[in-house]
Amino acid sequence: MNKILIVEDNQKKLEKLKTFLEGDFPNIIIEERTSYNSASKEIVLNFDKYDLILLDMSMQTYDISDDESGGEPEPLAGKNILKQIYLRNIPTKVIVVTMYENYVDGTRIKELDQELSNDFGENYCGYIFFSHSNKEWSIKLKELMLKL
Repeated sequence: MNKILIVEDNQKKLEKLKTFLEGDFPNIIIEERTSYNSASKEIVLNFDKYDLILLDMSMQTYDISDDESGGEPEPLAGKNILKQIYLRNIPTKVIVVTMYENYVDGTRIKELDQELSNDFGENYCGYIFFSHSNKEWSIKLKELMLKL
């Protein structure tokens, strides 16, 4: 595995993911995108550069900047990105990294995991439940990545 795209809008979570990857996989090149639109564009235009995408499920529509507030938060933006990947026959593997057990529409993470597995099984490799308070997520993420 040479290059990973991290799609994450929470800066603290993004930094922890990068620190973990740089420590456990020092030869990996990491790119990052922080919104639905910037991630979608990057994946469609440059998917062949990435061996793996670490994908947040909930994110802002646009990158936050001095001129842009980020738009409306999209609770299942990651699912829409997976759908784009699938419909375009993009072969890149995806691991969802989420901090939520339940989503706005009432979907629970275990239900979503089953749905993503059924609908996008060629790309979807599972999910990691991220927590700032423990490191269990990093153990599971490493296991999933080593399987790939």
